[in-house]
Amino acid sequence: MGRSADWPMLYDTILLRTFAAVCDAASFTKAARSVNLTQSAVSLHVKRLEDQVGAQLLRRGTQGVSPTGQGEILLSYARRILALHKEAERRLSGDGTELIRIGAPEYFDLHALSSLLRQFSAQYPALRLQIELGIGPDIAALLEVGELDLAILSREIGEGDGIALSREKRVWAAGRAMRLGPEEAAPLALYPSTCRWRQVVLDELDHAGRPWTVVVQSSGIAGILAALDSGLAITIFPQSSLPGMLKPLGRAEALPVLPDFEFVLRRSQTRNAAVDHLAEMIANFFQLSAALRPEVRAAELT
Repeated sequence: MGRSADWPMLYDTILLRTFAAVCDAASFTKAARSVNLTQSAVSLHVKRLEDQVGAQLLRRGTQGVSPTGQGEILLSYARRILALHKEAERRLSGDGTELIRIGAPEYFDLHALSSLLRQFSAQYPALRLQIELGIGPDIAALLEVGELDLAILSREIGEGDGIALSREKRVWAAGRAMRLGPEEAAPLALYPSTCRWRQVVLDELDHAGRPWTVVVQSSGIAGILAALDSGLAITIFPQSSLPGMLKPLGRAEALPVLPDFEFVLRRSQTRNAAVDHLAEMIANFFQLSAALRPEVRAAELT
């Protein structure tokens, strides 16, 4: 029997989860690994969803898989539906444990944050903390749909909202064996086009008149680090969290000076006393740490 035109369409959360995974990974193969399915099963899930919607949801291009116009609309709703589904599961689980979810970009140095979270856990032993790492746009999206309570994000100086935590420097980085000539096209390892840092890199190189080529695109830091370690490419990192396996590049390679950025703390709209307290602890800790940095104190004295 055909579906009545007046009957509301209910999308299967399993299909929506697979669809969102493909959009996030920009790849059927990577999405299959993240949702523990075969690639053919992922393709079948997307096909079923497209049949339900009656429109093409994904397109394949040189940069991987991306949502169509209709796919972008569905993706926005899919994230909200999945977030509500997860929240319902959590609230109905009956384990009595409250969960606070924190997100941060993969290049954020978690060492300082980890000690702070240990202190918080000691004060609130009944609470459970969960940290989500990813690229900035994905973390921001999770916060927007309510899948995170707090998020540490990067922004250009003075842009956007959030509580400023610290001002940071960006540096060019490469593997120890990389040798890059000043006239050579810069081989880049970058996050997908949704990442603001990618646009910063390309804008600065174009402004400096330096030719470039994207040789590796990865949705995760592991792929970026592998490309740098093998000598295939260069990228940019926060100076304060530059991995020891990498070296900074700069004037010798005729690379432009990069603009500073800042880490900010954002929180969900849900009111919660424990989340409020944790947000205050994080803000105070990082703002104090930033104020005590030698370069900051020297600047204040000049």
